[in-house]
Amino acid sequence: MKPFFNFRKKRKKKNNYFTLSKKGNMREAAKNLFSTLRLIKKKGYSSIAVSRIPNRGLGLAINDRLKRASKK
Repeated sequence: MKPFFNFRKKRKKKNNYFTLSKKGNMREAAKNLFSTLRLIKKKGYSSIAVSRIPNRGLGLAINDRLKRASKK
């Protein structure tokens, strides 16, 4: 089972669901991105699934980082 990143939805009651921002706040999502990536790496996941993150403002940086992480 792979982890799933939500951008603004409520977290499902599953251990593999992670919410970057409950309110849909890009700053909060960017702040939580790296700690969440470290957490899923620590849990031993080798891939992730991500819900759509708006591709504007900080969303551009978040999507870029996720894209670069996917190539490792």
